Amino acid sequence: MNKVFEQLAGIDIPKILILAAGLTVLYWYGMYDDGSALDASIAQLSSQVQEEERKKADTDATLQQVKEMQEKVGQLSLKYQEVAKRLPSVLFSSDINKTIDEFARASGVSVKTKRPGEIVKKPLVEEVPVAISAEGTFAELAQFTYLVSSAERMSRVVGITISLLPDGAKKLKYEGEVVGYKLAPEDSTAAPPGTPPPAPGAQQ
Repeated sequence: MNKVFEQLAGIDIPKILILAAGLTVLYWYGMYDDGSALDASIAQLSSQVQEEERKKADTDATLQQVKEMQEKVGQLSLKYQEVAKRLPSVLFSSDINKTIDEFARASGVSVKTKRPGEIVKKPLVEEVPVAISAEGTFAELAQFTYLVSSAERMSRVVGITISLLPDGAKKLKYEGEVVGYKLAPEDSTAAPPGTPPPAPGAQQ
């Protein structure tokens, strides 16, 4: 140990200054930390936190959309069930003809002709039209239209035209189309919900 101190004591001042400068440079570049590494770590961590918060916000928004969609589907399902209770699954033109005759007698309208039309198929319901020609006073025809439109089978009258009779009578000529509704039949060929698609090349 004494030999080390003797060697250090024998070093002149310029060499000591050079040695001190070298140690300073070594410390500055090798050991000294001015905080830049910590700042970089904090910046990286902050960026990761922001990215996770963005992902969470996107997930929350998606879950909210799913919730709203489920609520809308539930509301539509309830509305469909309500309509399905009021509509028959089977309805023929002859059924509508009977209803027309009943409403005509109740309102005092004289039905002249009834002509069934082609069934109009829609996604949930089918329309069964019957074209009619009738005569009556304005009050009688208005009552007839009201009875048809408020029927339990959700009938309606479309394409109504009212004109004067050529003989100058007090009654009016009434033409239109009475439309009845029934539930559309289920497609028996459709696969049940949740059924996986057939494998490629499988026979149908």
